[in-house]
Amino acid sequence: MAAEPTGPWTFTDPRRDGTIIPYTGDDTAALIDEAVESLVLLRSPMHLGDAAATISALASLAAEIDCRLHDAVADARDQNYPWDAIATRLATSAATAERRYSTHTREPAELD
Repeated sequence: MAAEPTGPWTFTDPRRDGTIIPYTGDDTAALIDEAVESLVLLRSPMHLGDAAATISALASLAAEIDCRLHDAVADARDQNYPWDAIATRLATSAATAERRYSTHTREPAELD
């Protein structure tokens, strides 16, 4: 049996949904590394490689992600995603997802 092709010509099925569950991997790590480096270079270029600057950049990213995650959950609820589908993507239970994020979801607009 022939080996699966690798390299830039590798075909990935566009119908697959690689967003159903959260996971870490080389692609995620590369994006985080790039984001940390970019933030340190933008904020204090002479501190690139400094562990304290890395901590600050990671904390900034975590805070921004937390804010955006709340908005994304509210958007998913606006798009009628059930709590169990959202919970799967958050790698938690539906009850935990609802408890943690329901206060941030938007109320449906009242009809005039």
